[in-house]
Amino acid sequence: MEPKNPIRIMLVEDHPIYREGLQLALSFSGINCTVVASVANLQQAEAYIEANPAGIDLVMLDFFLPDGVGSDLIEVIKSRCPQAKVLVVTSATELPEVGQLMGEGVSGIISKEVQSSDVADIVLSVMRGNLYFDRNLSFGPLAADGSSELTQREMEIVRFCAQGKSAREIANALSISRRTAEHHKENIYNKLGINSSSELLKFAIQKGLI
Repeated sequence: MEPKNPIRIMLVEDHPIYREGLQLALSFSGINCTVVASVANLQQAEAYIEANPAGIDLVMLDFFLPDGVGSDLIEVIKSRCPQAKVLVVTSATELPEVGQLMGEGVSGIISKEVQSSDVADIVLSVMRGNLYFDRNLSFGPLAADGSSELTQREMEIVRFCAQGKSAREIANALSISRRTAEHHKENIYNKLGINSSSELLKFAIQKGLI
């Protein structure tokens, strides 16, 4: 179901051809959206955000920009217009910074190779509160991969954690106690050799669990 009001999108992309192409793809996507700003660098983006903090629903943010990287802008977005979701767009084939980006609260990461026909579905999915990660991108290896040691129940819990579910929500969904859910999560961390939720999310992406 599409939102009743137009999705207000800000594009932050330094290559004019790609920026114009993305804007064109959005205009012909069939979804109820409008591009409220189309800027080429972090400085321009920050200026627009400061002037219009309540007027942005989604920022499509190029990761590599002339005056910095996209992650430099995420803190500004989250503090000045917390209602805005962030979809990172990158030309890189590998993005080892995924853990950092997840910790900063981005809603997804897509490659510039994404088909224009897929843009509408991605935007709508993100605006519904889902996470979207392009399967064509490599997010780098984990320090250790003990996925073969995880039980089916633990894989279920990994999926729930990657979706941002709390221990209480996981417990309710699986009809187990909160303490049991937390114990499973601790075992998962130990088996995978990780110690943060961003690393767990990275694992879930690599395994196609979300």
